[in-house]
Amino acid sequence: MKYLRYLALVLAFFASVFPSTAADKSEALPIDQALKIAQDYLAQHQATDHQIISLTLEAAAVNSMHWYAHWTPAITDGQKKVLGIRVEMDGSSSLVVTGPSGGYDPPVGQRKLGARNMHGG
Repeated sequence: MKYLRYLALVLAFFASVFPSTAADKSEALPIDQALKIAQDYLAQHQATDHQIISLTLEAAAVNSMHWYAHWTPAITDGQKKVLGIRVEMDGSSSLVVTGPSGGYDPPVGQRKLGARNMHGG
């Protein structure tokens, strides 16, 4: 009897998750359009010697997917280097850049990966 309650809970969870992810996939931006957006960015910035080395579909959350185009070499823009472009499923895009330190700088208020809180929290 105890296992039936857990089984019902697990089935309810999967029933609530799968329809939403199936609906999300129907609205996905095709890979060729994501590639064209990345190539257009490189063309606009006269980056003729740059090559797109990967184009991956990534999931940031359950219903949030995006394309990530990574190219080499990085495009230098002042102190920062543009490593690639993130293309959302609606066709909007944002650049992936390094921070002024030359590496990845996390957003303000977020600790660097591996950093520990010395105050126990």
